[in-house]
Amino acid sequence: ITINEDDDETGSDQQQKGRKLWGLVVCHHTSPRFVPFPLRYACEFLLQVFGIQLNKEVELAAQAKEKNILRTQTLLCDMLLRDAPIGIFTQSPNVMDLVNCDGAALCYRNQF
Repeated sequence: ITINEDDDETGSDQQQKGRKLWGLVVCHHTSPRFVPFPLRYACEFLLQVFGIQLNKEVELAAQAKEKNILRTQTLLCDMLLRDAPIGIFTQSPNVMDLVNCDGAALCYRNQF
């Protein structure tokens, strides 16, 4: 099962680079066994459907994360435009919610 990492890439070589192995289904048996084609085909189809569903879930999570980042960025820009720069540190959301950090500093009008 592979999932897409980046939808912006095009071309067959680029498309393969944008895919990542998420899981592998392997069926073992203690002795050689013949598996009829319809059963093999049905298993392959089910795994393709599962892979598509998994890919959609990954895309949805990425979109939700991007939406949250854009919302936070918009709120912080609004605080700056209202001439309340200290609010980007004291109010919620703050600048540390936008980037992954443990602390931040503000230099405003030559003061920290």
